[in-house]
Amino acid sequence: MSVIENLIRKGLVSSVDAKKHTVRVVFEDKDNLVSGDLPVIVPYSTKAKAYRLPEVSESALCVFLGNGIQNGFCLGSYYTDEDAPPVSNKDQIGTWFEDGSYVYFDKTSKTLHVKAAGNVRIEGDLTVTGSITSESLQTKSIMTDSITRAGEAL
Repeated sequence: MSVIENLIRKGLVSSVDAKKHTVRVVFEDKDNLVSGDLPVIVPYSTKAKAYRLPEVSESALCVFLGNGIQNGFCLGSYYTDEDAPPVSNKDQIGTWFEDGSYVYFDKTSKTLHVKAAGNVRIEGDLTVTGSITSESLQTKSIMTDSITRAGEAL
């Protein structure tokens, strides 16, 4: 097979190195040949940094430098019939997790949606310039100049 035919390959992630942000990928169509450690492409990596690694057995698209499958990059994952996208709305941009948690922005409604299966932790000061609506509010202390409940000052 020519070098050109092996520049871009798809396979399955076989191992992950979280410290180096690399993966190894197995190519089932090549008698289960395994790549070398491939850096996973991220959107930014200098001052601001992104971090997300594919899971073992996740589909991966790889590009190689032309001198074998030991030197290249994992471009990322892609959806398949067996592993479909979490939503089918082009106006929703976000991340959905296997436990049901998600963070996404809906461009149509201009709403940021956050759902956590566990707790939400915010470190630092929090400023809210709009209204706060709560289904149930439990707190140890509130510091405010005024509180309104059902339109009436308390």
